[in-house]
Amino acid sequence: MPTAPMQFRFVPAPGGRALRVILAACAMFCLALCANGCEKDTDPRPAGAVVETPDQEVSDFSLTESVQGTRKWTLWARWAAIYNEKAQVHARNVRIDFFEETGDKFSELKADSGIIYQRTNDMEAAGDVVVRTEEGITLETQSLKWLNASQKIVSEDFVRITQGRDVLTGVGLISDASLNEFEIKSQVQAFVVDEEGKLVPKE
Repeated sequence: MPTAPMQFRFVPAPGGRALRVILAACAMFCLALCANGCEKDTDPRPAGAVVETPDQEVSDFSLTESVQGTRKWTLWARWAAIYNEKAQVHARNVRIDFFEETGDKFSELKADSGIIYQRTNDMEAAGDVVVRTEEGITLETQSLKWLNASQKIVSEDFVRITQGRDVLTGVGLISDASLNEFEIKSQVQAFVVDEEGKLVPKE
């Protein structure tokens, strides 16, 4: 019989900060596009296919979003390409720092590559995606999507979520923007990290 999805809730520490901006920007610079990050021996494109050239390419790229003079996040990328007609930005080797209204950093996202769909603000991130918050929650996966209309984070890949010594793993994820409430779709396992740093299954 198929395993029913399991829902979880992490209770944030007092004064906890939401991950919303991070995951939104996570989504914003979605780091994904295997086409950008993967090399293949053969070209899968049909003969005669047109290779699209970006309107602009930038090395050591950085971008900061501010709202009413308050910095929300800053992104750094080793390389970025802008496609005006498709309204997309592709980036490689990405890091995003997220900030509170006070200017204090509260979380960080890293990934190998990403893309943002500027018309919808949907985003994808791919390749060793890691999100860490100052509250002590860590999300690790190989691909992540931000669905802006529903304000949801989704993944079809293996995910690992860690808070303190508690670890949850599984395949497939649906989460709210704060990452405090989430659903792991299948193959759910719960662990505790022992004193030697090993994962011990919870009974």
